[in-house]
Amino acid sequence: MMLRHWRPMRRATLRGFADIELPNGLQIDDIAVHDRGGRAWAGLPARPVLENGRHIIRDGKPAYARILAWRSRNLADRFSTAVVELVRRTHPGALDDARP
Repeated sequence: MMLRHWRPMRRATLRGFADIELPNGLQIDDIAVHDRGGRAWAGLPARPVLENGRHIIRDGKPAYARILAWRSRNLADRFSTAVVELVRRTHPGALDDARP
């Protein structure tokens, strides 16, 4: 897996967005990378849930619908770990709690 691009963005647990390329050539953009209390994770891109052109809020949070999914939790966790490691290796400190 290769990190093609990293866009830092700090908002709550969000630390930024990664664009990656898998060994088979598939490119996935806008992978959200989060960190809370030293635990980092990455999630596949999702689209906002809209109603009458407005972003739906559920339980006080904006709602998102998945557009890609892993067939098992194990695959999802392995992907997340790999993306987080790529970001940490190429952008040291990007996932730290402290502001840059």
